[in-house]
Amino acid sequence: MTTTLDALKPHDAAEKFTLTPEYALRLNEVSFMQDNSPALEWFDPDCLCYLPGRPVMDRHTFLDTVTMVMNAKPDVVVDMKDIFVDGNTAAVYATFTGHQTGPLLGIPPTGKKVSITELGTVTFNDSGRVVEFRQEADYLGMLTQMGIVPPLGTGPVGQITHALRNAVRLYRLDRKYRRATSS
Repeated sequence: MTTTLDALKPHDAAEKFTLTPEYALRLNEVSFMQDNSPALEWFDPDCLCYLPGRPVMDRHTFLDTVTMVMNAKPDVVVDMKDIFVDGNTAAVYATFTGHQTGPLLGIPPTGKKVSITELGTVTFNDSGRVVEFRQEADYLGMLTQMGIVPPLGTGPVGQITHALRNAVRLYRLDRKYRRATSS
């Protein structure tokens, strides 16, 4: 990842802005840093972020969500497969892969390797600040990999069995995590 201070800065608002795939990549790098507070500058104060199944987020809540994902999967590797730019909008196709070693969306650490594919659109204003982010991602696939959802094709009896076993497994994982972090 880029670590120079200039690379952490968004576009200079005094200059004409032209969106490039490299600029969208820099936004990703800044957003996924351990301390992503420099990314706030990249987002317009009125920016809205839309993630499936979640309430609309402002820039602070969105970056807190990114931090939660990074804490849950500290070894996450982001594979940016494609970036398409049209005017001030970038469409990004990426895969995020890492081991879930921390709580994720209320699910205790499973230790499982999880891979999720995402399609995101990022719209920038004429100053180069994000005004809208929209994500579609394979959360069902991620939950299946974590063992939360039974595999596709599981029949009714298998689903009930999975639910009961999973309830016990998640209870034990949660207790284990709470004991480890309460010390």
